[in-house]
Amino acid sequence: MIKRTLVLMLCMIMITIPCAAGIYDYPTLAVLPFHKKAAVSADLSLSDEDIVYEFVNKELINSGKFDVIDRVHIKDTLDEQYLNMTGMFNPAQTAQIGQLLGAQYLVVGSITGLSSRKKSNVGGGTFEVIAHVYGQIIEVETGRVMIAGSGDGKSKNRVLTAPFRLIKIGVDEVDQEQVHEALKQASINCVDDMITALKKKM
Repeated sequence: MIKRTLVLMLCMIMITIPCAAGIYDYPTLAVLPFHKKAAVSADLSLSDEDIVYEFVNKELINSGKFDVIDRVHIKDTLDEQYLNMTGMFNPAQTAQIGQLLGAQYLVVGSITGLSSRKKSNVGGGTFEVIAHVYGQIIEVETGRVMIAGSGDGKSKNRVLTAPFRLIKIGVDEVDQEQVHEALKQASINCVDDMITALKKKM
């Protein structure tokens, strides 16, 4: 009788462990577009912001720790919601968005900083662009922030006389590709920071 009871208890524990694992057990994530904060350059377009969305999404997939919902599905599903939901990326609305997407967790964030430094020297000098990205993993069911992380990215480039497109950062005008490189590095570092925070909680 005692042996049977112990076996039943062990079976119950084995059944409940995956359920309790939650965010540690290969959960389904939906990454929502990252947008700039008001203080970031007005020249930063939606396509520029999409660089962050793309690399955060890619790094989370490559980590092998999450089942990441396809970006095309997310955009197709949420297209009609853009006109009807103000502040749709507010954590208070995660339950509604999560149900629409079939996600257990949402990844939300923003470009929180973008700055540049010009260093003059013989031949024109160089620009250094510094980008800051902040992200959160939010539980759909509760709206609770489970993990938060941030990342910085830098890129250096010679001052160009005729780039394809300039982005104004403060008083400086910087090549778009250089800005994208800084955003890419900041995005990768942000995901690394979130995964490191996740490992510490395990």
